[in-house]
Amino acid sequence: MNEVHIQLPHTMHDQVIKLVQQEGISLNQFFITAISNEIIRQETHAFLKGKAASFKESDFAEALAEIPNIAPEEIDKL
Repeated sequence: MNEVHIQLPHTMHDQVIKLVQQEGISLNQFFITAISNEIIRQETHAFLKGKAASFKESDFAEALAEIPNIAPEEIDKL
């Protein structure tokens, strides 16, 4: 495992300490979770951006045309 040293503004450090105490987790676990979430966010963004770049309106229209035009079941109504 690698070590990383960071410097936080005092106010941010105080907020993080409150959060880890509320959650009952370590400071290390807080940062691992925060970094993991950001990695997932970035990867998801890149994936969706790639999918959007290959979007073809004709393919979308074709997929919509395959959906039957029927009324929704009672449980699915808003």
